Amino acid sequence: MEQQNKRKRKFALIFVSEKEDGTIRQRIIGYALAQMILFLVLAIMVAISFGYAHHAFALKDAREEIVTCMEEIANLTDENEALSVENATLTSKVTVLSETVSKKVAAEDELSFETIENALPKGFPLSGSASMEETSNDDGPMLKFVAQDGTNIVTTGTGTVVSVDADATYKTKIVIDHGNGYKSVYKNNGTPLVKLDEQLGKGYILFTVGEDNQELAYQIIHEEEYIDPMLIIEING
Repeated sequence: MEQQNKRKRKFALIFVSEKEDGTIRQRIIGYALAQMILFLVLAIMVAISFGYAHHAFALKDAREEIVTCMEEIANLTDENEALSVENATLTSKVTVLSETVSKKVAAEDELSFETIENALPKGFPLSGSASMEETSNDDGPMLKFVAQDGTNIVTTGTGTVVSVDADATYKTKIVIDHGNGYKSVYKNNGTPLVKLDEQLGKGYILFTVGEDNQELAYQIIHEEEYIDPMLIIEING
């Protein structure tokens, strides 16, 4: 009959080393210490395995992050190229718009200058040639013209008709306000072809000269004072 209480088997680790003189040296590691060493080795291996696994997961995450970053870089590159094209298009549009605005401003400046020039009563008050005499009346200096039949008496600048009245010497007196401190005065025996408050351009017909109204008395007022028309009139204009 086998013994009920068997002896437990114990193991030990024996390390054998040989010295330089040939003698043998033994080191015995007991069962408990051996078991501890074994557990320690296993723990180290588990730790190393865990470290490798963690490193593998980290490497995988890093690779995925790198791929994501590369995709973002590619997308940003495409967006940058698209924005560059859009910027070039906008720059071109701005250049065209700037040129258009510059041309418009220049045209407006030219128009403004032309408007100012046309409002000055510098023009010749007749559509054709005529004899001219410098004279004056109670108001001040005056030019007296004698024109041929069919000649038109015209405005010497743009302006507004501020009066169409009878005159003591001539049948009709027309006054044009040019809006810049100047007024021009036309006296003639003919029938006026304009009415009060009418806006007139330069060279607009006021009277048509016939056999009975060949004479024109012309005067210029500046800041409510009569001035010599010869100071401003362009005889060859």
